[in-house]
Amino acid sequence: MGAITMTSILTNTGAMIALQSLQATDNNLSNVQNQISTGLAIQGPSQNAAVWTVATTMQANVASLNQVSSDLGNADSILGTAVSGATQITSLVSQIRAQVASYTDTATNQTATQASVAQLVNQIQATVSSSSFNGVDLLDGTQSNGLTFMAATNNSYAGGATSPTITVANTATANLGTTGTAAAVSAFFTLLTSSGLGAITSQTALDGALSTIDSYMSTVQTQASSLGSTQSNVSSQQIFVQNLASTFTTGAGNMVDANMEAESAQLTALQTQQQLGAQALSIANQAPQMILKLFGG
Repeated sequence: MGAITMTSILTNTGAMIALQSLQATDNNLSNVQNQISTGLAIQGPSQNAAVWTVATTMQANVASLNQVSSDLGNADSILGTAVSGATQITSLVSQIRAQVASYTDTATNQTATQASVAQLVNQIQATVSSSSFNGVDLLDGTQSNGLTFMAATNNSYAGGATSPTITVANTATANLGTTGTAAAVSAFFTLLTSSGLGAITSQTALDGALSTIDSYMSTVQTQASSLGSTQSNVSSQQIFVQNLASTFTTGAGNMVDANMEAESAQLTALQTQQQLGAQALSIANQAPQMILKLFGG
């Protein structure tokens, strides 16, 4: 025969079991409701220290990468402005060359040509001076040491580790304006003064003048090419950093975000268990009262 269960007015075992079950259900229900309200399955290290540590580290990396992406966007604008300026200068130099090429023709009004060339020179200088973004001009020589942009962040947090960078060489930030000191630049603007043009009195002198103009054009083209190449690298790196930040965000979310579909289903099940548990506890609490009937109560 099985053990006989004794009814006691001091110890209601059934009620204790029902209460424990109801408390467990309430705790689970509270946890599910918290996950639904916050959207997080893991909200702190007390729930899962290892996962929380990895996720918060990735979230910190995302914040850093977003800042790097913003800085790269600024770098792209700086470089793009300089490239546009250098491209405009090449167009102006082409116009100057065309006018100088016909300077010795008998039908050319040299005075008018000198005035026109002077205006084009002023436009070149204006272009150099205005090719600035956020206070940075890569064509006027103020960035003679070059520039360095952060390309990403060091995600390892290892001591001594350095973050990758993109560098604009100082050869790509030379002064292309009237105060430029490079030989090709200085010779170009010296030639285009009224006295310089006035010295073009022979074919030999004209050939030399055109060679001087071509040297300056080559200098501008080389600088524009270098800046354009760097801008392309910056643009590509910005896309990579944005994708990396998106990947980290998704990865961190996969580790700590709550599965809302599953939690919704769990919420319904726990609410049902809570109702049944409350009924079971109510029934168990009524058991001792049955003893009164044994005494005619």
